[in-house]
Amino acid sequence: MKNVIAIFLICLSFSLFGAETEGDIYWIQLNTKAGTPFSIDQPKPYLSQRAIERRTKHGIEIDSTDLPVNPLFADSLRSLGFNLKHTSRWMNGLIATYNDSFDIYSLKMPSFVSFVELRKSIPLKNELFDQRNKFEETDSLTNSYYGNATDQITMLNGHLLHKFSKGKGVQIAVIDAGFQNAETLEVFDSLYSRRGVLGTYDFVNPGNNVYNEDSHGTQVLSTMAANIPCKLVGTAPDASYWLLRSEDNINNSEWPVEEDYWVVAAEFADSAGCDLISTSLGYAIMFTDTIFNHTQEEFTGDSLRISKAANLAVKKGIVVVCSAGNYGEDRPWKYICSPSEAREVLSVAAVTNQREIAGFSSRGFGLDASVPKPDVAAMGAGTSLISAFGDYRTNSGTSFSAPIVAGMAACLIAVFPDSSATSIIDMIRKAGDLYPEHNDSLGYGIPDFGKYIDKIVVRKNEIPVNNLIAFFPNPFENHLYFSSKQEIERLEIFSFDGHKVYSARKIDPAIHGETISLAMNLPKGIYFAIVRSQKSLQTFKLIKQ
Repeated sequence: MKNVIAIFLICLSFSLFGAETEGDIYWIQLNTKAGTPFSIDQPKPYLSQRAIERRTKHGIEIDSTDLPVNPLFADSLRSLGFNLKHTSRWMNGLIATYNDSFDIYSLKMPSFVSFVELRKSIPLKNELFDQRNKFEETDSLTNSYYGNATDQITMLNGHLLHKFSKGKGVQIAVIDAGFQNAETLEVFDSLYSRRGVLGTYDFVNPGNNVYNEDSHGTQVLSTMAANIPCKLVGTAPDASYWLLRSEDNINNSEWPVEEDYWVVAAEFADSAGCDLISTSLGYAIMFTDTIFNHTQEEFTGDSLRISKAANLAVKKGIVVVCSAGNYGEDRPWKYICSPSEAREVLSVAAVTNQREIAGFSSRGFGLDASVPKPDVAAMGAGTSLISAFGDYRTNSGTSFSAPIVAGMAACLIAVFPDSSATSIIDMIRKAGDLYPEHNDSLGYGIPDFGKYIDKIVVRKNEIPVNNLIAFFPNPFENHLYFSSKQEIERLEIFSFDGHKVYSARKIDPAIHGETISLAMNLPKGIYFAIVRSQKSLQTFKLIKQ
């Protein structure tokens, strides 16, 4: 982690850190990186080893978009009165405030500046549409392993995928509004005890503590990382996380500079070597000053700066999962927001526990849209999660359906580590229960993460291990024979929906014989056997005729 932070500081060594200075905030767009001291051939000053390895594994070239902004340009802008806050490698721009005692429009800009764009002005009072619904108390803890999260995980057949991975080895960047009290909550005890939080960063006010900010990110994180069996278990409880704040929710205001903060947060996730970005933020028409509101014509999938960055993150090898938005069918603007509209990302709508579209879930732009969105849907109405004060509650919004899918995507990454980001996203789209049909409410539908278990089993059985274990006949009718020439620690057979139908321990061929008969009075269908010995763990697909 220290190495990653050092890289980040090198890239931003000419930026202003500390509390945000008062005044207007601007985006300064540069038109060149000429003269930069950084080199494509020597990326270690601005990319972690993990980020470099991700590119190498997927055949992604390091190019000019990876190079940091020329620090000499930053010095020149500072001399003109700009206070530099962040720089963007991918977009070749800077986020800066300006000394109010000067007229910015009277400045003669250097030739390397294409334009300067206002992104936040002195706050105005304005009524905003709050995307977050109110909490509902719940005391309905169950005996299920997943506790209150049972419905939202089994809806996706996530419990089946969890038999092979719960996200171990995968790094997820959660870009949100704050993670109030997350480090103190019981549901995250195992996360912090195993050092599963790799680091935090506040891009709104660099140097601030993200645990003192908004609670929205805490709720989002709990749908993935919570890990208390029979109370609340998330979709990726074994993954590792970076907690990044890009949303400026001070005074209930909304400004386009928050899109720019998201851009640099995504770049940080890339530099750190993250495999996945989960974001439950979105921007469309809710800005404090309505002159900044986006129009439908801007939603082309690759026009807005934040959407360009989201697309680029995917091309850099990162799976990007975004909430579709909570504008819904009865609003003047009912459509998805950015960056969820970005062409390459996975956009997630919300459904009820009855698999019906939630009324608040933002819709796509219809059959004539240049990019079909949303992509898939998951449970976002009455989603079980944890509050910033440790209460087991439900909340509603695509803010929660998106991370549920993101956690399952992390599990797919873990079992298919050689698959590209675009391949993982495509797998999830094709797992939708409507695929290949698509509509502007549910996208390709609710994904079935059990769909790829056959492929996982085949891949695992291709690993060179001894062939001393066999099941026959397969397919079978009422009797199944199990053969082993080695001692077996445990044999378990599961139905396709994850219920254990058979279990045995300590099968010793010297005592029981090399072949034993298993009475399998079971319904027709697909079953999976997991055989554990001292030297191996093997999984077999079984078919009952």
